[in-house]
Amino acid sequence: MTFKLSAMIFTTAVVTSFYSQADEMQDPSILLVKKTVEHENLVSDIHCVDYSLTKNIEQGVDLVNILEKHGGKCGGDPQAQHRIFSVYVDQKTHEMASDKDDMSGDGNLTPLLPTIQK
Repeated sequence: MTFKLSAMIFTTAVVTSFYSQADEMQDPSILLVKKTVEHENLVSDIHCVDYSLTKNIEQGVDLVNILEKHGGKCGGDPQAQHRIFSVYVDQKTHEMASDKDDMSGDGNLTPLLPTIQK
């Protein structure tokens, strides 16, 4: 799987979206990433993460950022949402690539296999 990303910019800033949060959480890319993150135990506490969607970061590719959620039972400053890792999702094939294993911080992507529901 090859993503042709002209620029990879990772920030903790809020991504402007034309979708409401409720619509965003029903997006196929977010649903696929959320299911995979939860099934594969990719975060320590599934209740303390949020998902942020950027549609068409490149043509036909969505970006889903997995962010820390703070406040309530989740420790930390509720005003801050740090990025844990990102997942790029091909809109047609649903193939995913993530920087979750990139210890160097260079933006190296590795395939992320989707959880297949039987």
